[in-house]
Amino acid sequence: MSQRPLHPLEDLILESLNPRAITGLPHPLSKFAANGAVKDGPYVDAIMEFIKDWTWEAPESVRQRAAVWFLFDSERAFFVACFEAGIDAEKLRSHLELCRNRTGVN
Repeated sequence: MSQRPLHPLEDLILESLNPRAITGLPHPLSKFAANGAVKDGPYVDAIMEFIKDWTWEAPESVRQRAAVWFLFDSERAFFVACFEAGIDAEKLRSHLELCRNRTGVN
């Protein structure tokens, strides 16, 4: 009987911390990927956090206002973060604008 090689413990721990690796679900922003895949890392994490703050934080709170600025008003920061995350910034911002107009969320 042949034995399978064991994976290093560190690799198994890192894989267990990535919920998409366990579930096989696509990244929530994958439909906005510029070249087929979103690059996991700090840029996409920041974009996701700003989207969460825009939708879930109290209206006019500091976090919600910062998210609105980043997602809708910034002329450079949003585009740089999207580029680094492999996201089509124009497509994502257009989608967020549609959501903003439909829901009335500031």
